[in-house]
Amino acid sequence: MSVVAIKPHLTAMWAPDELRRLVGWLVWRYELRDGEAKPRKVPYYAGGGKRHGVNGCPEDRAQLVTFDAACAAAAKRGFDGVGLALMPEFGVCVLDFDRCLAAGGLHPEVLALVQVTYAEFSPSGQGVHAFFTGDLGNHKDHGEPFGFEVFSSRGFVTFTGNSLPHVEGLDLIGPPVAPVTDAVRALCARRFGPRAVPDDDDPLMSYSPPLGLTEGQLREALDVLDAGMRHDPWLHVGMALHHETGGEGFDLWDQWSSTAPSYPGRENLLKRWESFGQRAGKVVTARSLVKLANEHGARINVATSLAEFDAPAPHKPDRAQRFPLVQAAQFADGAAPRWIIKDVLPQAELVVLFGESGAGKSFAALDMAGAIARGVPWRGHKVRKGRVVYVAAEGSGGMRKRLKAYARHHNLDLADIELHVVPAAPNLLLKEDALALARVIATLGPVDVIVIDTLAQTTPGGNENAAEDMGRALAHCRGIHRATGAVVVLVHHAGKDTSKGARGWSGLRAAADAELEVVRFGTARVLQVTKQKDGDDHGRWAFDLVEVALGMDEDGDVVSSCVVVEAAMPATGQVGKPLGKIEQVVNEVIQEFAQAQTAGIEVAAVLAEAVKRLPEPEDGKRDTRKQHAKRALAALCEGDEAAYWMRDDGTLEVM
Repeated sequence: MSVVAIKPHLTAMWAPDELRRLVGWLVWRYELRDGEAKPRKVPYYAGGGKRHGVNGCPEDRAQLVTFDAACAAAAKRGFDGVGLALMPEFGVCVLDFDRCLAAGGLHPEVLALVQVTYAEFSPSGQGVHAFFTGDLGNHKDHGEPFGFEVFSSRGFVTFTGNSLPHVEGLDLIGPPVAPVTDAVRALCARRFGPRAVPDDDDPLMSYSPPLGLTEGQLREALDVLDAGMRHDPWLHVGMALHHETGGEGFDLWDQWSSTAPSYPGRENLLKRWESFGQRAGKVVTARSLVKLANEHGARINVATSLAEFDAPAPHKPDRAQRFPLVQAAQFADGAAPRWIIKDVLPQAELVVLFGESGAGKSFAALDMAGAIARGVPWRGHKVRKGRVVYVAAEGSGGMRKRLKAYARHHNLDLADIELHVVPAAPNLLLKEDALALARVIATLGPVDVIVIDTLAQTTPGGNENAAEDMGRALAHCRGIHRATGAVVVLVHHAGKDTSKGARGWSGLRAAADAELEVVRFGTARVLQVTKQKDGDDHGRWAFDLVEVALGMDEDGDVVSSCVVVEAAMPATGQVGKPLGKIEQVVNEVIQEFAQAQTAGIEVAAVLAEAVKRLPEPEDGKRDTRKQHAKRALAALCEGDEAAYWMRDDGTLEVM
């Protein structure tokens, strides 16, 4: 197999869907550093700025983008290529083979391993990157007969699109990105040791999340420490930096270490650095670094109270006052409930806003969030102006268009309002994710409202009907409230029987301080209060969704989104058009896909699954299932009662 190094055409580069949909892409360029013979591939964010500091922290994740956005940014700004940042929740690992090509072609062992999945040549044309689904840890071995490195949850890998020719029939064997094979695991065990391959039942391989320290905090810690300290503490500082930065903070350790008389030199130090995290066992984290630095005069606050989801308080009350006795008359004269939107959204812990797919619940949530951030009345109700954070867990592309449409419709500059977006889906079943979200929000200062859209996308793999899973997620939401002071608004789906309220665990309604439902009546939509712990639950407000044109795309097609506008209350009992049998099948498929993924729902995948579920044609008759499924999908995406929005990139957005 002969190889020619090809620089990819960034604007037309292809990637498998399993990778393309991940919001984990960045750009990179070659940079030559003093004292080094070869240039490095240095990562940058697509929106600007060098990627440094903590790999996978909320600030880092918020600046990662989709594959298409990264390619466009690289082409526009003259970068050398794009790369994928590996995150634990992606479930993707990459095998990086170096020195595996010779005159005779690709090393036969490498070829046998990678021919079952998507694999490509590295930027130099002399190495190979193979992408799998699964977790193999993070390891490196420069041995023979070829260099071998694995990325699963940290660092980044370049992506060229210069794919290896697949063996004949591969497209019939499996998906473009295949699960990790036994042969790959065997190679990892041989090169890195048998305990290096993660095992869910192995307590030594448990994941220890980083604290989320900024680069400034890490430098503050190093500034008070003497690099000429004893060997073991010095080594632990390096290990802590390696863990906290996801292996990207070598320069911090090198610059600090170079101030010591015993500095071993950059090359020797780099070998030490690359050995960190390669073995199972107790992980040295930044918590030990912070403890050591604070003992030497630093004042680094790792938000210990935040880590326990406790908002910092000016003083701690005496234990005797934890359960005070208040005389009835005095208690009755206490402060009245406080509102963010009078009689609609209370200043409380938890609010649930739910509705059927297509009802417009996400648009309604943004409409209220915008009114709060602007400090303008909402449907005639007083609004207390405040800072809002919107967790766009169901895809940042649709959220960008909604924000632009909202700004254009209301003739405002988004830079002038206190509305912030988290374009990622934290897993609220995991305390470390909830803590990371709370930490990044707390950096803004006081926050009044946090919208999480949707609950399903932030509880991946959880059982919505189980008290254990939903109870854990709600406990973490209350922790986020305590840490930030904000009311947490959960956008959620209605159940199949809409008369029974929100989907899943019945305890969700009991846990909420308020519950808002969005329903459809023909062409009109209504937001109604179905529970108000400290107020009336009779409020109802009708609205419509009006399309706003945002411009033209590169193909000359109109790009648009919708905004909420006030409407007349529909007549009681008015109902929407019932779905046909094929529409019901397509709608069911979309709903299942929406629960299982955080990125856009692929139209092609919906149609393929719908065809499988439709009755097969009789013998001798033409198979028209795909055509019928396409018509049904078009019907669901058209008209005033549209449940879905078909994007230009071939994906669906739930309205």
